[in-house]
Amino acid sequence: MIRMINNKWSNFFNELLKVKWILFGVMIYIYGVRAKEQMYIHSLQSKLQLNKWDLVHSSFGNIYLIIYFVLPFFLYHSLVIITSNFDYTIFIRFGSYRSWVYATLAQFIQIVGVSIIVWGAVSGVLSIGAPHFAGWSPFSKMDAFLSETQILQKLITSPFLALLLHLALLVLSVSCFHLLLAILYVKWQYKRIVVFAAVLIWVYAGVSFKLLPPHSLLNLCNYLILHSGVMQFGTIWISIVVVTVGMILLILVINLLDLNLKLYNWNDYAAILLIVMSLWAGMRGKEGTTIWDQFLFMFIGGSNQAFYFKPFLCYLILYFGLVYWVQLYLQKELSEMGYYKLLRYQSTSRWFWGWYCKIMLYIGVYLFALALLALFISFLNGFSFDFYVSIERSVTVLKIVYHFFVNGYLQLSFYVLFVFIIAWLSKETFYSFVGIALLSFFMLPHLNNWGIVPSGLNSMSYLLTDSSVYRISAILALWNVLMIVFLLYVFRKQDLHF
Repeated sequence: MIRMINNKWSNFFNELLKVKWILFGVMIYIYGVRAKEQMYIHSLQSKLQLNKWDLVHSSFGNIYLIIYFVLPFFLYHSLVIITSNFDYTIFIRFGSYRSWVYATLAQFIQIVGVSIIVWGAVSGVLSIGAPHFAGWSPFSKMDAFLSETQILQKLITSPFLALLLHLALLVLSVSCFHLLLAILYVKWQYKRIVVFAAVLIWVYAGVSFKLLPPHSLLNLCNYLILHSGVMQFGTIWISIVVVTVGMILLILVINLLDLNLKLYNWNDYAAILLIVMSLWAGMRGKEGTTIWDQFLFMFIGGSNQAFYFKPFLCYLILYFGLVYWVQLYLQKELSEMGYYKLLRYQSTSRWFWGWYCKIMLYIGVYLFALALLALFISFLNGFSFDFYVSIERSVTVLKIVYHFFVNGYLQLSFYVLFVFIIAWLSKETFYSFVGIALLSFFMLPHLNNWGIVPSGLNSMSYLLTDSSVYRISAILALWNVLMIVFLLYVFRKQDLHF
């Protein structure tokens, strides 16, 4: 292990000493000198003192530098890494396309890391002679838009934190570009396609910067440069959230590469469109002022006190739709179940845990992506990012987040176990559809007044009643334990252990 770590550090420093990084640093320096001169001119005109942080942020946040030099530099190295490492002997060593893509990403991030080190060293040289103090300078606190720091200091208390967030956004964005290019190359294996895609990304970045209005959601600068996103969205988080969602979606696609699935499956696109339409339909534009109000409405689901068809239908699409996907996956697994697979896992229980853990991982990713998509849709409709619920002050944002993720996860886990048990005992997946349909009836009013039947308990409507989210967690957790114990008993009774 120590030898492997030493080799990685050795490779890292060998990369750092290459001539190309000297040229990279020279280009950064040329851009930085001009930006430094402009900063001092603005400082003299305003009669307000700047400090080293103003110059560092001016270097790392220079739009022209990033769009016209740094971005094509990263795209070029992404292409080199992808095309030079695409070999079937390498695939044999990694064992899957997915592992190969992640390995190329690791190489790409190493290039990005070296770039940031060189970039930081040049920025440090450029800031020699400037006053040094920890916080924002008087010049950055001026109510103007003459520098990156004057924008960022309005929302971020520390210039160091602002720099870290900017670099995190930049690394996430260029990593998304690399993953996209790697996926395209794996699927089509033509250099011309990935080269065209890389050039298209670069050209679009320049076009969106020059021709699109700064406040356009399609402006790529908002997702590469933090202060540009802050000016557009009025918050530091939207750009990071959008790029993070993009990264999650790309990772989901990467996990499908080894399944030999078509990435242009219209059923998948239809499902995504249906989810978006359900979230949009769940909004109540005339009620509430914050995104958390709309988040509550989107997932309000069923209620013991009243029945509303549209929230009920949205719940069925968002949650039982996922169970339907699990059902299809389970049907494929059971159809392929045979002695060879059981011999590999050595017991039915081990096979089940492997299958169940994989499904639960997908469910966690699904809930996270669903939450981000709901908040993003609310933002697009003009609702504020204030951290409170205006329609019901007794409901806190933390309680909404807990109920959505914890109880949502437990509820979906129960649905999965419920479907699995029916399919396993009956050997017919059709009966599990019937079971889910019967279970959904308990979401209707007055059929589950005590909240004991584990159906729709993750609905946000329970937050508007006297129900305790922690009691719901206990009920769902108990049902999950009972289901797992029953399954283990069934596996042991059938004596399918090898």
